[in-house]
Amino acid sequence: MASLIKLPVKTLLVLLLGAFFISGCSVLEQSGAWVKPEVKVAGSRLVGLTLSKALLEVELNVSNPNRYPIVLGALDFQLNLQDAKILAGQQLQGNKLAAGKNQSIILPLEIGFADLGKFITNLSDLNALDYVVAGGMTFDIPVVGPLRVPYETKGEIPIPRMPKFKLAGVQQKRLSLSGAELVLSVELDNPNAFDLLVNKLNYALALNGHAVTAGSLGEQIKIAAAGKSSVDIPVNLSFGISSALAFYEMLRAGGDINYALDLDSELGSSLPLLSSFPFAAKHVGKVPLSR
Repeated sequence: MASLIKLPVKTLLVLLLGAFFISGCSVLEQSGAWVKPEVKVAGSRLVGLTLSKALLEVELNVSNPNRYPIVLGALDFQLNLQDAKILAGQQLQGNKLAAGKNQSIILPLEIGFADLGKFITNLSDLNALDYVVAGGMTFDIPVVGPLRVPYETKGEIPIPRMPKFKLAGVQQKRLSLSGAELVLSVELDNPNAFDLLVNKLNYALALNGHAVTAGSLGEQIKIAAAGKSSVDIPVNLSFGISSALAFYEMLRAGGDINYALDLDSELGSSLPLLSSFPFAAKHVGKVPLSR
């Protein structure tokens, strides 16, 4: 005959209470005495974007279908970028949600681009980040107790990057002992997944260590997403007495010339959140002089 297993009284009480609680909750829910609250993602949107960070907002709609108020507990969240865990935490709510009412909750998230390289190894190859925000809202329901309802939303965040540029060529139109006419061909490269707009491009050029010209272009230059754009800058040089021979010999010899090109501008983009940001950079290298 099989022997009965004797359990301590305390253990038996815990098991009985647990079974009663589970079955009780099920009975209460089936009877309509309480209805599970709802948590829906109303939207997730980018509300701020700079070269250094992005601001993301997730809007949740919380509803109480019961005939009595319930207490909102903690809203927990986790942000993943490219499947890597970046942020996690919780917002304590603590307010009561009246019977049959809805409440909108905004979850703000700030993402700094500078630190992402520690989590995403191929960050420099990306021009956008896939994100997942997931978590749950905890409710305190009378008799039933705490209950967590999950939510999740996905999207994409662009990574803005500065354009690249180089002096692609220098064409000599005229050369004399008194001066020269040149055309500078500057190539602008947009690594972003959105258009860039170059407003009033300021430039300064030195050839073989000699300051040649400085000025600005007033017309707007558009660089398509992941595209390139070229701009020609006409330059009229008047040689001074002290520099005439040096400039003349440099241009007459032709070939490759060492250059230093400084550019600065106020950039815009096709993204409404990134309508204006400063750009300043210097590039040095060699450029062929053509006639």
